[in-house]
Amino acid sequence: MNELTNLVTELIQAKAAESQANIRRINIEQAIIKITGQKEEGSFTLDLENGMKLTVTGKLSYAADMSMLTQLCQALSPDMRPLKIETKLDETGCKYLRNNEPETWALIAPAITVKPAKTSITIKA
Repeated sequence: MNELTNLVTELIQAKAAESQANIRRINIEQAIIKITGQKEEGSFTLDLENGMKLTVTGKLSYAADMSMLTQLCQALSPDMRPLKIETKLDETGCKYLRNNEPETWALIAPAITVKPAKTSITIKA
C-alpha cells in the first residue's frame, strides 16, 4: 500500500502544480493582451524581434433562450433564421439498449462505435 499512497501523493502534487501553471499561463496571456490590445472578434499577428510570431484572437460566444428565439424566428424567412437542428447520438439511450434490450441493440449496433474512455481517478482527503 505504501507505493499506492506515494503515487496518490504525487498525483495530488502534480494536480496542484498543473493548476498553478494554468493560473500563471492565464495571467501571462492577460499581460500580453494588455500590451497588444485585442479585437472583439477576429485575429491579428505581430512579428516579434526573435523571429517568433504572436497571434491574438478574439471571439464572441452566443447563447439564446431557445424557446423565445424559435418563436421570434417564425417572423423571419426560413433562410434568415439563425437556427440549426442537430441530430446527436443519445449515449444514455445507447447504454440502456445495450444493457437491457440486446435484440434492439443488435439492430443498430453496426452503426455505433463503443470504445473505452479515459479512466478517471478521484481523491478525497
